[in-house]
Formats: sequence, C-alpha cells, structure tokens
Amino acid sequence: MKRITLLIFLSFATICVNAQTKLSDKDFNNLIALAELYSHNNMCTGSEFAQKAKALKTPILSHIIENMVATGKQDSSTIQKSIFQRPNTDELKLWYVIREIHYNRVDTSRKSLPDEVVAHKVLNENIDERWLLDNYYYFAREGLSMYFNEADLSHFNFNLDDLGLKDDTEKAIFFYNIIDALANGRFRVLSYLKKPDKLSAVSARMPMFNGKPYYYYSNLDIPDFDYIGYNKSESYQKQNAEMLINTLLIHFSNLASTGDKFHARELYFNSILHKPEFFKYSQSKETLQRLYEQSKNQ
Repeated sequence: MKRITLLIFLSFATICVNAQTKLSDKDFNNLIALAELYSHNNMCTGSEFAQKAKALKTPILSHIIENMVATGKQDSSTIQKSIFQRPNTDELKLWYVIREIHYNRVDTSRKSLPDEVVAHKVLNENIDERWLLDNYYYFAREGLSMYFNEADLSHFNFNLDDLGLKDDTEKAIFFYNIIDALANGRFRVLSYLKKPDKLSAVSARMPMFNGKPYYYYSNLDIPDFDYIGYNKSESYQKQNAEMLINTLLIHFSNLASTGDKFHARELYFNSILHKPEFFKYSQSKETLQRLYEQSKNQ
C-alpha cells in the first residue's frame, strides 16, 4: 500500500514538474521578444532577423536562436543534425510558447491577448509532448523545404535511431513532417500539372530514411491521438497517414505510367500502400483494397 501511494505521489509530482516551466525574468522577456520577432518573420530569413535574434541569446535560448538562424539561411545549414535532434522537453515547451504567441497575433477569429499572458499560460500548462514535438518539427522542416527546391538530398540519410526520439510515435512524428515538407505538396502539384518527368526528378532527389528510400519506412502503426492544428482538434493519424498514402499513390502511379514497373513494384510492396491496417485512414481505401487484392495474384 505504501508503495502504491508513493508511486501515485511520484506520478503527480512528475506532472506538476512538466506543467510548470520556470524562467528568469531575462529569459522570459527575451523569449517574448523572440516570439514577436518570429511572428514578423516566421521564415527567419535575412541578416536583420539573425542580428536581432542573436542579441536575445541567453544560455536557455541559445539553441533555439541558433536553429532559427540556421533554418533561415535555407541552405545546407538546414540539414545539420543539431536541428533534427530531439530537443529536451523544456526547450520544446519554449518553442510552443513562440508558436502560441504567433497564433495569438495572427488569428483574427479570437480576441488577441497580451503576449505575456499567452506565454504565462503555456508555461504553466501540462501539454502533450507529442504536440510539442510535432510543433518543433513543423518549424524545423521549413528551411529544409526551401533548400529542397534546388538541392539533391538523395545521398543524405535520416537515421531515426540517432535523433534522440523516444519511441515509434516520435519517429512517426518526425517522418510525417519531413515527407509533408518535401514530397506531399510538390507531388500533388506536379501530378495535377501532368508533369511526370519533373515528378520523377523530384522523387529522385528525396533523402533516405534509415538507409532506404522514404517509402520503405512503414513503422507507422502508432496509437492515434488528437492534436491541435492551427485552430482545431484533429486526428493525428487521419491527417498524416492519409497525407503519406496520397503521396505514395501519386509516386506509384507516376512510376507505373512512365513504364518503371520495377520501382513501382518496389514502392508498392514495401510501403504502407500494401498494409491493410492503414487503409482506414484514406479516402482512397477502396482503391487501396483493390490493389491489395490484385497483388495477391502477383
């Protein structure tokens, strides 16, 4: 009984520690100023942004500012490991403060609050770490996305076991964000414009994950959870598994239509397109089921 009581107490204490992030006055004020700077230039581009951000550095904010400046360069700086390495939970919370101050400033559907009020509210809340991590990688991917407009990343490998990610859910959060940033929008536009050669060229520039093409990564059958997007609650798996399936279907169709049957088969049989447990997340589930039934005879 004493052991059970102790465990309950420790769990409660852990929640309380996670719920409150303490900052010195200087760190708090500089965080507010950094959030305001970011809200005016959320791509973090230009020498003026870098100069103003660096002037706000403190030991606690240093890593955040270094990452902002690096992603703002939109060059090879955006693929350095320090950007994609998982920050600790306290730092993730500070990134969330920056996000919420920005949303508070731009969301016209709700009454705007003073930045200090928003910051205090977030710092004192117990926020799901999955939300915090997704928010961070949404930021971290932006510079990479711009760099990928011209860069060939085909020889670059994201080793998901080397980024400090805690479990399969965190790895999925990372993977989904990178695929959304690099492939999803580009594939959809090029498919709509009927430019198969350009789509093939973009897919050939994609980075690897764990040493293999992106479509091999299928360890994505994670527990679903609701998360807060811009201003509404959504199913994380519905949003992201469907995004990945659509991306894969476009890539698969492009390979098939250009006569590359070998790579079309490779993509299909090694991706979640061939895993029925994911079909429920897609509006194309009938197509996926039909392909799956046909594949049994091949």
